[in-house]
Amino acid sequence: MKKFFIFGLLAAILLWGCGYKDEAAEKKPLVRAEAVDTGTVLITVGFIQTGKESDWRDANTNDFLQTFTREKGYNLIYIDGNSDPERQVKAAYDLIAQNVDYIIIDPIVEDGWEDVFMEAKEKGIPVIVSDRQVNVNASHYACWVGSDFYKEGQNAAKWLEKYLEDKGREKEEIKIVLLEGTDGATATRGRTEGLYSVIDKHSNWKVVAKEYGNFTQGEGAQVMEGILNQKIEFDVVIAENDNMMFGAMNAMEQQGIAYGVGTDVITISFDALQEALAKVIKGELMVTVECNPLIAGLTEKAILDLEKGKRIEKVHFVKETVFTQENTVLHLMERKY
Repeated sequence: MKKFFIFGLLAAILLWGCGYKDEAAEKKPLVRAEAVDTGTVLITVGFIQTGKESDWRDANTNDFLQTFTREKGYNLIYIDGNSDPERQVKAAYDLIAQNVDYIIIDPIVEDGWEDVFMEAKEKGIPVIVSDRQVNVNASHYACWVGSDFYKEGQNAAKWLEKYLEDKGREKEEIKIVLLEGTDGATATRGRTEGLYSVIDKHSNWKVVAKEYGNFTQGEGAQVMEGILNQKIEFDVVIAENDNMMFGAMNAMEQQGIAYGVGTDVITISFDALQEALAKVIKGELMVTVECNPLIAGLTEKAILDLEKGKRIEKVHFVKETVFTQENTVLHLMERKY
């Protein structure tokens, strides 16, 4: 695995330039949709989502649907990628053909976007990349909005590091099971690399099993069941999203394996869904690193700034928290997902 990929990619983006103002977009004729009932001119936004693989994704989708409404002046064209990268690329070409004003893409995988991004730029249609990233020249899209996945992975592993120190176990051999997300997805690569940036510093930590679970509860259960059937011994289960952890928990329960606070199995996951926070309070899940799905507001701000002809930053990170039993109750009531 190529270490520090996400950090290097973001550094390259930041070095490329601190702002974006698409000259091609300025030349695009302002042909806007019109609301028939009010005569209001609307900004047409095409949003290509990954699919419906998790509760996190549902919250993310709803955030965009509730932000880009006709009442707020938008004509939103929503497209479900159905977990198919080719379907996403085709949808992007279709939106370009419709001459939409903006395209928001939440890519399933990072590769395969160069040509469609080039065509969008030539047509003067700014593209905003949401959540996951793309292997495309930074000059070909307006900005990226989402989470620092590398930092999320680091935060999870640093929590484990401190937990073991507090328990006097820092010199013990620690066997880790890692359930990764989707192969090639930015969240998977970032979290994995962030985790390994800490894991590799500990010669007594060993990843004894590592499998892709595609961010779904069903595959999380299936993968964990396979690991258990191999009689692999482990001390820690890390799942790169909550839903996979829920599946892994079901698999462990079926084989009579206890997990969480007061047991021999440490549980760590990502996203910080409501159900995950409830499990943290119960002690079943020991830590969940937040991946904030509410990024539509930052995306809308970028679009409104572009509408005004302003230069915008290339990278926009959302605020996130690491949830444990110590702080979960304090944050639970204020959360919107």
